[in-house]
Amino acid sequence: NLDNDIIAAKIKVYIPSFLKIRTKEGEIKPFIPNQPQKKLRATIESLRAEGKPVRIIILKARQMGFSTYTEADCFHQTVTHKLFNSTIIAHEEQASQNLYNMFKRYYEYLPDAITPMRKRNNAKELLFENPTSDDMEKRRNPGLQSSVKVATAKNTATGRSQTINYLHASEVAFWDNPKETFTGLLQCVPRTSNSTIIMESTANGVGDYFYDMWQNAVEKKNDFVPLFFAWFEMD
Repeated sequence: NLDNDIIAAKIKVYIPSFLKIRTKEGEIKPFIPNQPQKKLRATIESLRAEGKPVRIIILKARQMGFSTYTEADCFHQTVTHKLFNSTIIAHEEQASQNLYNMFKRYYEYLPDAITPMRKRNNAKELLFENPTSDDMEKRRNPGLQSSVKVATAKNTATGRSQTINYLHASEVAFWDNPKETFTGLLQCVPRTSNSTIIMESTANGVGDYFYDMWQNAVEKKNDFVPLFFAWFEMD
């Protein structure tokens, strides 16, 4: 519990101190969480302090910044833990790429002193590992050996080939075959205290998979904590 409390305290400082976002005006500025984002942060911190796996479902209005905060939390977890695998999945290619670009921007603006070594940086994966071709050097200092991958929900087999420690599932109500895809992903995330699943979406009618997941969370029929955010909760 003490370790979780320390991590929670650090992230309150880490995000506004070290992470940068691109504003709607096209400027690069420090990431200062808004009130809805702080509510999400408090829920994540509470679950981690209790030693529980983080399982959160968010029903939201548009443009409130939950994807931005989730990517920040995911980034912090990935670059401060060894052998940690994160996966970002959205409903369409452009949305997935936008989320991934947030993650890469966080990395690019980190101070040198806390920037982990990076071996791979392409359109689908960031791999935090020693880039050296010297086997002895790599054995001596392998780096974090953590990674983040991005995909779309178009492929029902997405993400199933690996263990996932942090899953960000975005706009799930708009996924193709959401039940099959998300069920497969759930099996890749271990029920450990350092694992996280955040699924979020705007509404897309009654009776779809996200709707059912939300209703079950509200009725405590699954492991997800439901968080609802109306448009007027923004500053």
